[in-house]
Amino acid sequence: MQQTLAVSVPGADYHRQLIACQVACPVHTDARGYVRAIAEGRYEEAYLIARGPNPLASICGRICGAPCKAACRRGRVPRVDADGHFVAEDRPIAIRALKRFAW
Repeated sequence: MQQTLAVSVPGADYHRQLIACQVACPVHTDARGYVRAIAEGRYEEAYLIARGPNPLASICGRICGAPCKAACRRGRVPRVDADGHFVAEDRPIAIRALKRFAW
């Protein structure tokens, strides 16, 4: 008896759907892109990334409900003490505050 396996090839957007913060954002801003640019001191690039899909980014950085922060996977990373015992879950990245910084 021969067994068949079901194989599916992911579409072009498959990998984008894995970026929880970007999927949660109503305008799909590349939050990890501008967070990385800020961390590396490339502030003008961070500004351009945040501004790209949203011409009102400076306003949204102040009034947005930050669904990206709620979806941030960093908030589900376990923190452990020196002995390796679970302490708590880490906190999500303050994406909205970093967007304000870039502006």
